Amino acid sequence: MARFIDLYLDDCVPGYPVLASPRFATEIVMVDSGDEQANQRWAHPLHRYVLPEAVRTMEVFNAVRDHWLICAGPARSFPFRDPLDFASVALSAPNTVPTVTPYDQALGVGDGSNRFFQLTKRYTRGGYSYDRTLTHPVTASIRIAEDPDGSSPPFEYVGGFTVGRETGIVTFDVAPPAGHVLTWGGLFDVPVRFESDDAFDGIVRTFGVGGFADMTLLETRSC
Repeated sequence: MARFIDLYLDDCVPGYPVLASPRFATEIVMVDSGDEQANQRWAHPLHRYVLPEAVRTMEVFNAVRDHWLICAGPARSFPFRDPLDFASVALSAPNTVPTVTPYDQALGVGDGSNRFFQLTKRYTRGGYSYDRTLTHPVTASIRIAEDPDGSSPPFEYVGGFTVGRETGIVTFDVAPPAGHVLTWGGLFDVPVRFESDDAFDGIVRTFGVGGFADMTLLETRSC
């Protein structure tokens, strides 16, 4: 069974406001002296998205129910655009598509033989940084540039590469020459699933009683 279905939630389902929280599965152990040790179980976080009061009309309820049935509840994942973080550059406002360029993020350095490069996005504070692997880019939005030697103006590719929708791997037709710096810009999605098999019970119950219901989506990571 293919886990990922490339099908967005219906446009009538509001994606914002949203509570988006990356979680690292950290265990904090306190010893007798009161000192703490932290065990970070995951190198990369998984995001949890709560859409507060998203289900408010029968139109939205029907759309969510249909999506639930197609995905067999939490069995299959689907793409979700994080309204707070979905581009190679920082957003100026939630759900606002920014201007992206092919020079926004580092992609790698050519060695004359490697044709495969993984899309990543770097988050930086002071002298610290975190590199996030992006596995579900919006392929039509991806722009690539190459800088021959660091002094010449970079040029943008107009073809000669493909981007994996379910991998985030850029594959060049011809390996970039050694020493050539590669950069990229574009948009990306997050693969998510419904929270659990009984999650729809809560939506039905809360919507029926109060007229609105929250919905929770969890990011998935392939084995």
